[in-house]
Amino acid sequence: MFIEDFSVPRNWSNTQWQDSCVNLEHVSLWRCFSHSSWPSGVTTKESHRQAYQPKNAVFGTDGTMKLVAEFKTADTMWCGLDYKPAPHPFHCDSIHKQHKNIHYHSGTIETIDPVGYGYYEIKCKMPIHDGANTSFWFWSSIGGTYNEIDVLEHCTNLCEGDLKKNFLSGIWYNPIGTNYHYILDSLGHVVIPGAHRYAERLYTIPNSSPALDNYHTFGCLWLPERMAVFCDGIMVTECTEPSHIPPHSMRLKITHKEDEDAWDSIGNHWWNINDTVTVDYVKAFRLKTDCNTDATIRNVTDFSNYDYYVKHTIRIGSNTGGLTIPDNIIFTMRAVESIIIDGALEVPIGTSMTLITQECPYCSDD
Repeated sequence: MFIEDFSVPRNWSNTQWQDSCVNLEHVSLWRCFSHSSWPSGVTTKESHRQAYQPKNAVFGTDGTMKLVAEFKTADTMWCGLDYKPAPHPFHCDSIHKQHKNIHYHSGTIETIDPVGYGYYEIKCKMPIHDGANTSFWFWSSIGGTYNEIDVLEHCTNLCEGDLKKNFLSGIWYNPIGTNYHYILDSLGHVVIPGAHRYAERLYTIPNSSPALDNYHTFGCLWLPERMAVFCDGIMVTECTEPSHIPPHSMRLKITHKEDEDAWDSIGNHWWNINDTVTVDYVKAFRLKTDCNTDATIRNVTDFSNYDYYVKHTIRIGSNTGGLTIPDNIIFTMRAVESIIIDGALEVPIGTSMTLITQECPYCSDD
């Protein structure tokens, strides 16, 4: 799908906050505000008191993306003198300007278009002090559901005292609504269900590995039947229950901010902290789809030439003769309507064959 090494010189559009490229081979991929943030896509949660800004998502001259959290003093305007409003409808409204104080300008990027099933990986390093909050994640409310996969979530209240080595991963998914939290009545009964957490794990990188302020890789395999998170090639957590895995496309997001743990020990002031997350690359490999095509595999030649795209239907074998799958291979075939085995099919010992029917990962998200 894409490998982003941030080597193409570019900047942010003043009107759309999307990356503008200097050559025709690279299309705009990122935007520098967060679709899921409050209010209206510019700030994070009220308690975090900050606004994402283009100047805080920096295309480095060294071929990296730098997400910068920049302290803003209390005597500046609500969003700081150098605050820029994001494009409509992602803007700060006058009510919030009057009543909220912004203590940081922060950096975030997300894909302009949602992504679907596939494998995604980031190589990055991050601050490891109280208040620093770094995330590599997927989010959407497509299809009237709440969909979130946290590949990397690193902050004080989740790391249980070890910001050098710990981070959290897992799934947040609500299949019947877009609510993130459960809404309760006065008796504590659930009125509106919220997102469930699945495959959540606090992971500690090995003692032999350097702390998280050094480069590490974080990857996510996201498929209809399996979600798995990896750190430096080691599996962190896994979910193999399809009903727990978000089925809808989501935006890939990288976020850095200073959260409420950046308060001083008295609890009255925010630390004068400026720090940076450095992203070396982002890799995305999309599950390939050809959902309008019917495939037929009658013999070994057809099998050898099969492209492993998600098909409309797949028919394997022939009623005029048997088909033997090659030895010692592992493969998966996917179709949105049906997979039919026609006639005798032999799968040798040492070969693993998985056949899956699923919704088209993109056609269902109109």
